[in-house]
Amino acid sequence: MKHTIALLFIFLFIACTETPKKQNTSEPDSVSASSKQEENSSNTSGDYNSLFNNNDCDMSIAELAEVLKVPESNLNKLDKIGGNKCSFDLKGFGTNTLDGDSRISWRSTPSSKKQNKKEIASYLERKEAGLKIMGMDIELAETGDCYIAQQPAHGRIIIYNENYDEAFLIHYGIKSANTNRTKEQHEELRLKMTDLANYLLQKHRK
Repeated sequence: MKHTIALLFIFLFIACTETPKKQNTSEPDSVSASSKQEENSSNTSGDYNSLFNNNDCDMSIAELAEVLKVPESNLNKLDKIGGNKCSFDLKGFGTNTLDGDSRISWRSTPSSKKQNKKEIASYLERKEAGLKIMGMDIELAETGDCYIAQQPAHGRIIIYNENYDEAFLIHYGIKSANTNRTKEQHEELRLKMTDLANYLLQKHRK
């Protein structure tokens, strides 16, 4: 009888010591799930409706000169040419024999969420493979939720966001027989337009 009671106490002792272990193993799972939720929420896109859908070219010469780091006297703002297009003439980066100073412009352009996603994936795939066809490249914007695609041969930059049915186009002109823009000037202008893309995203993000 004494042996039976002793065995019962040993069994109860083992059972009690095992229970907390089972409870402890469930805690890391809940912490992990919480971390994943926070990670997912941090990856959500900002609101760029005023950029992609309702851009009214609210940019002054002084503001643009500061972004591009050029004298205000080198810029001339043009009247709106239809829709939401914003245009400036810029001195110091070659001249076009047809239009005079270099012209920079930006506007939203029709696309789709599916198409934007496809374009981003295509650019990233080429980037990973080390392919730069005609200098084409892509980088994550400073906001962390959009991509800036580079097309230097066409003198343009395109902003993509998978949550919008539009893309955003910045055009700074091609280097052609009609211009006297040097290779160095074209590259410098590409970098300045990238700064402009990042600035516009930060300005309009809500």
